[in-house]
Amino acid sequence: MTHPLHSLIWPQSVAVIGASEDLSKINGRLLAFLRNSGYTGRIIPINPKRAEVSGLPAFPSIDAVGEPVDIALIAIGADMVLSELERCAAAGVRNAIVITSGFAEEAGGEGAKAQARMGEIARETGMRIVGPNTVGIYNAIAPCAATFSPTVEKASEKVAEFNSGRVGIIANSGGVGFALYSHGRRLGIPFSHVIASGNEADLSIADYLDYLVEDDDTSVILLFCEAIRDAQGFRKAAAKAADKGKPIIAIKVGQSDAGGRATASHTASVAGNHAAYRALFAEYGIIEALYLSEAMMMASLLVTGGRPKGNRVGVVTVSGGAGAWAADALERAGLDLPMPSEGTRAELGKLLPSYGSAINPIDVTASGARNGGVQAALETLAASGEVDSIVLVLSAAASFVTLDQDSLAKVVAKIGVPVFVYSYTVISEAWREGMIACNLPLTNDVNSGAIALGLLAQPVPERSMTPPVAVPPGVAAAVTGARESLCEYEVKAILKAAGIDTAPEMLVNSADEAEKAAESLGYPVVMKIQSPRIQHKTEVGGLRLNLKDAAAVREAYDALAAVGERHAPGAVDGVLVQTMAPSGTEIIVGMVRDDSFGPVMMVGFGGVAIELYKDVAYGLGPVSPEKARAMLDELKSAPLLHGYRGRPALAVDALAKLVSDVSRLAVAVPEIGEMEINPVILHADGSGLTIADALLIRAEATTDHALEAAE
Repeated sequence: MTHPLHSLIWPQSVAVIGASEDLSKINGRLLAFLRNSGYTGRIIPINPKRAEVSGLPAFPSIDAVGEPVDIALIAIGADMVLSELERCAAAGVRNAIVITSGFAEEAGGEGAKAQARMGEIARETGMRIVGPNTVGIYNAIAPCAATFSPTVEKASEKVAEFNSGRVGIIANSGGVGFALYSHGRRLGIPFSHVIASGNEADLSIADYLDYLVEDDDTSVILLFCEAIRDAQGFRKAAAKAADKGKPIIAIKVGQSDAGGRATASHTASVAGNHAAYRALFAEYGIIEALYLSEAMMMASLLVTGGRPKGNRVGVVTVSGGAGAWAADALERAGLDLPMPSEGTRAELGKLLPSYGSAINPIDVTASGARNGGVQAALETLAASGEVDSIVLVLSAAASFVTLDQDSLAKVVAKIGVPVFVYSYTVISEAWREGMIACNLPLTNDVNSGAIALGLLAQPVPERSMTPPVAVPPGVAAAVTGARESLCEYEVKAILKAAGIDTAPEMLVNSADEAEKAAESLGYPVVMKIQSPRIQHKTEVGGLRLNLKDAAAVREAYDALAAVGERHAPGAVDGVLVQTMAPSGTEIIVGMVRDDSFGPVMMVGFGGVAIELYKDVAYGLGPVSPEKARAMLDELKSAPLLHGYRGRPALAVDALAKLVSDVSRLAVAVPEIGEMEINPVILHADGSGLTIADALLIRAEATTDHALEAAE
């Protein structure tokens, strides 16, 4: 079945509105680059003042063409764009690429209104619109350059010949998208498409992602995004990519909290504005890169050698020092450098001079570059089955001895594991082209190479379906009718109604009631002030622990009542008396509702130091118990959960169930804006857990916080 965007990506005809021969103008470059790219379809200049432009017959308007056109390239004044779009739609144009800027990206309301009208035109007429404020798109296979980016003017660099596919680029920012393309070409990466989405009045990143996922010419997708506007469409496309095993590498910018919202919960404070994206990427196995060099190396590895099957890496080096340098970087990236088996060391020993080394790193010395030792070591190491990838360390300087590149290319083509080359000297042009011919990624940056390899070596997460939770009708009503922020006892009542167990407790309003409650619950007890204005009790002295008799309880009540009067006069519901939980490990389970992606779950090692250590993991709700366990395994302190250094293993299954239950509750009750259970006291395996404190903020209230921060 033909994809809906086929005529946009593979156009048979392209009209250039306002076509010019002046290369100082965008319209002139659009026409010139389209012609120079090798495009073989029909090119239609539109210029009311010219009968011919650059030797091509011109038409006074798009409706004068007399037949449907696949793409209209529009780079005219912003005040003329809407009327031109309506004219294009009436003339049967299938797709319009609006290069013009001056819409929603500028301050003021008129540009945003005009951009909104573009979306309406697309929906009303069926003509799809790219942009506005886009650099355009490029089909590197056709080829067809519907862009004014100079990076496509001369795409003459060599690309790898023995590759396993091509890379497709999608970017909000056209400048960055085509810069990625330019950098990649220098590395020999073959590309399929470059798509700059611009302001996305109509088509969004989700639409382009869906196309590239279905595209047989694209084996790897490189995404540069500032925002994802169609969250559900993106998730559907990402799920298809995961099902197909098609890797997506994402660079997400705008991760800082500058201009962020005021937050009441630790969860929102720790999560920041990037948590939803981290959870999204983790959900679908999208590999996040922080830097250009990492992204380029991952793309290069994927199209040349594919994804490593594990994290075992072998290093073959011509320099002992440089090999050790590489080994350090690889281990920092979480990769394992195993010692070769005795048999493999014996085989390697036959290839090495007496001053070489058959351990890992394997030092073939400089002589190995001349006598075939490099090739033989690569082949022997790969054949051993003891490594999942290999790093070749050498000097790519012009003065360094030249390897037999034909034999190296043959070895690389058959060894079946990913390989990249790290040069500890400046890379010469001859070596750059030579390694491209050998289908070998080459870098000067061993740290980025190691990080890229480490990210690719991580296991691809398995997605699991989570059934919806059925909650009693009163739960949603309790949240909707509640005040902005709920007290702990109110939150626990909601949790209980949803089938989530909490510790026995009683709300009291006098010292006598407190004493009776403690006697009923059994000593020792905990006492806490309850006020919607006091969300973090420890910060105001609103908590008393391990109270063992009536005198301690009465004294604690009086002290807590004074705290309430001091910090929340007239807004205290009472004092909560709770059974003292057995000691255990403090965990935080939290949820923040994202406007686009819904509930974002967070779990980590908790308590009052949560914002200090930030040892947390994220997942998009609903989260299955299996996914929750995977989140727990992501934590830096995960070994503490499983019995670290003789300590007892903790109740991980109970914790995973709690994370799942809370996520399903958040999905079922969209009125919940933020929820936090902190701390959860996690006991030894088989002894369960205790919910010691909880916080809930209505969705409308979290919106109010965001508005307050923006003002």
